[in-house]
Amino acid sequence: MRLMTYNVNYGNPDFESALDAIATTDADVVLLQEITESWKTALTRRFKKQYPHMAFHVDRRSAGGLAVLSKTAIEANDVWTPPAGGYFPAGRLVIATAIGSVQILHVHLRPNIDNGNWIVGYQTTPPIRRREIETYWGKIDAQLPTIVAGDFNELPTGKAVEFLASKGLDRVVTKGPTTWHYEKVIDGKPQSLLSMDIDHVVVDKSFTAAKAEVLAAGASDHRPVVVTLQRAVNR
Repeated sequence: MRLMTYNVNYGNPDFESALDAIATTDADVVLLQEITESWKTALTRRFKKQYPHMAFHVDRRSAGGLAVLSKTAIEANDVWTPPAGGYFPAGRLVIATAIGSVQILHVHLRPNIDNGNWIVGYQTTPPIRRREIETYWGKIDAQLPTIVAGDFNELPTGKAVEFLASKGLDRVVTKGPTTWHYEKVIDGKPQSLLSMDIDHVVVDKSFTAAKAEVLAAGASDHRPVVVTLQRAVNR
């Protein structure tokens, strides 16, 4: 099973480069964050043949939209409101894949911002992300093989990833550039001023990762994360 997660950035004016990245990767399941009506229209037009199964949630917050594109049937599609302090909803999917029915918790956790201040938010928001993931985890079907993926807005050492590790899940380690970068044009050339890994794929013991990479593609501040998963032999 080849899975992509990608925050396309709701304000990204370059739809085509993002759409090209999705098309070229040709993942079995694509999870997208920050989907607006315009993105929904563009994705539906471009991928109605490549991905016959789609589900969209366009949120009241422009950055809160979610989408899933799948080559195989979507058996369940729930959207959950975030707990106190969270900004964006989460999606819970069950998809009929080549390796059986797989449950995916699709997340876009609270950004590191508090009253418009990123420095303050870096200190105050980690407990909110922990609360978000704990709340969502309490709603999943414990009997299904489970993947948690999306924009965590935190490093691999963050509290949400830590919580999932306490439940026996493992973050898939990726190769390539960081999943997020902040660029500014200086002297006519784009310069990367800050880079972090904040988009993650975390899997339970049902899976092993055969390949995992971050693609230098698209025009979003996030980059696509692509992971190839196999069912673990002992399962």
